[in-house]
Amino acid sequence: MKIILEKSYMGLGEAGDLVNVRDGYARNFLIPQKIAVTANDQNIRVFQDRVRKLQEKKELDRKGAKELLAQLETISLTLRKRISEDGRLYGSVTTKEIEEAFASKSVKVDRRQVVLGQQIKMAGEYNILIKLVGGLKATVPLKVEGEVLKEAPVSEAN
Repeated sequence: MKIILEKSYMGLGEAGDLVNVRDGYARNFLIPQKIAVTANDQNIRVFQDRVRKLQEKKELDRKGAKELLAQLETISLTLRKRISEDGRLYGSVTTKEIEEAFASKSVKVDRRQVVLGQQIKMAGEYNILIKLVGGLKATVPLKVEGEVLKEAPVSEAN
């Protein structure tokens, strides 16, 4: 089934693209979620006008992504987390914490753009991937430092 994407969708294409997908995928997911519309003559004519506007928006998005990429190449993040004596974190580093670390450096990165290869559960140095618009990717070094909290001695009551 041929559809026209109303929104950019990872793995399919960008807004305004004419894409061929399986019928069930289009009818059961893409069209009800308002990600796409069927590619009939009327919709194609309507989208030809929208495509020009979408192209302008894509160019602005790509320009913003290139500027963000330049910023990300100069940044390294450091997170301080509680760790046990053997270096393991209590919990793990989340994309929300990484988003907040970027915000503290005045860089706007959405947590959905952050790709963690594996869960970060140990103190150490890692590289995290940031996916940007237009297929741009940035790798940012992340250092997880630990704060060892000593357990208080247990006093025995008589």
